[in-house]
Amino acid sequence: MESLSCITDKNSLLHCNKEMKREIVSEDYTCVRDRLSELSDDVLVNVLSCLTIQEAARTSILSSRWRYLWKWFTGCLNFHNSVTTAAHKFELRDDKVFDVERRKFVSWVNQVLRSLQSRTMEELRIRFDVTSDDDIHNWIKFAVEKKVRRLELNFRRFLAGRWEVGQYNFPPHFVSYSSFSSLTELSLINVAITGDILAHLLSYCPLLEVLSVIQSVCLKHLKVSGSLLKLKYLKLGYLEHLEIDAPNLISFEFNGPAKPICLGEVCLAEVSFGGSFSNYIMKNLCWLSSFLVRLHTLKLNLALPWTGYPVPEVAVYYNLPELYNLKHLEMEIDLLDDDHLLPCASFLNAATSLYKFTLKLYNAKPFAEWVQTIKDHVYSSLSELISIRELEVVGLEGCGADTDFVICLIENAELLEKIIIDPCKTRILGTPYESSYRECAEYQSNRRQAIQLAARLPLWEFVIL
Repeated sequence: MESLSCITDKNSLLHCNKEMKREIVSEDYTCVRDRLSELSDDVLVNVLSCLTIQEAARTSILSSRWRYLWKWFTGCLNFHNSVTTAAHKFELRDDKVFDVERRKFVSWVNQVLRSLQSRTMEELRIRFDVTSDDDIHNWIKFAVEKKVRRLELNFRRFLAGRWEVGQYNFPPHFVSYSSFSSLTELSLINVAITGDILAHLLSYCPLLEVLSVIQSVCLKHLKVSGSLLKLKYLKLGYLEHLEIDAPNLISFEFNGPAKPICLGEVCLAEVSFGGSFSNYIMKNLCWLSSFLVRLHTLKLNLALPWTGYPVPEVAVYYNLPELYNLKHLEMEIDLLDDDHLLPCASFLNAATSLYKFTLKLYNAKPFAEWVQTIKDHVYSSLSELISIRELEVVGLEGCGADTDFVICLIENAELLEKIIIDPCKTRILGTPYESSYRECAEYQSNRRQAIQLAARLPLWEFVIL
């Protein structure tokens, strides 16, 4: 995190300024003038707006003319605090330490926003564990006044190793036609907003193309329809009731309960399902077959959270229709025993035009007595993987079942060109723990297992992260 007083690298920029002002003599002795300084202020502001706000602010020391140009910045404001991502590595879990970081972060954001004088702003993204409602209100007001096109409010907290839901309540008084009519993208994470308020807000967003609402404690029911004629990408968390009627929707991500959702006239090309809803999908594959055959990308998270070790209902083989349009399949699997890989075999055999398969494994080291060999399953024949070009495996630990399954895939994919293996635990991927985990002994051990696997298969190209 940087304040305005420390986001300028004076030595490098003063040197740059001197070079700009100096006449450069080429080999044929013709003078080359500083063309940049001849540009109008409007053009220079457009150039600055292609930079980050930190980079734009650094230009203020170039000369008196450049001193205030950055304040007319109209580009992308992206505020985040690196302390969050380093929370585990530096052991900054103490509430007092985080309170200090919160105050620094809020002060930084407020200082920058107060300095900007432009009438419009392309993007505002704020990602940090912020708890001060008054400041957040002011940031939303800034987004309204500047007619921001892309807005992200991400107040996700990371405490005691788990993401926890924030308590910020989206203010109803901001919901009006004049507020968000310019929005093309809206992302709310850990923002409490009711279905009625969200639906009302969306009715005044005729240009909205991307909508993401995750971990909202108040959002239980939602109807997405009406004026959202341009909506293309939709991502929602847990909802008890959902209706969607968006004719231009092409991508849908949903993590919800095992209940049906009402899909109107949609032509989806990409879907991602998680939570208990994935279990519901697996139980109703025949009913959804006409929906599945149109997909180009399918992502299924079948790694359901539970405290014990019962074999879930999804751990069986499925007879699927031919998924002739599917190009990318991603599956997340709890490898409690080999049966949990059977859904992968089902979809792989059905996806006759598949280009890329991504497998993300959880609990890749189950109890030893549960581990068999995937080749022992009569339904797991993978002899028709004629189209796969790229295989990506996350969470490979070399427990036996995972390695055998990967070898089966590789040996039966005739056109396979690239194999990517990430030994990082799937649950850690993308969290503040990731960087420190990649330095620990367990990760290095898993990586050695992946290198040994690559040595056993020298005819294929491996990329090991």
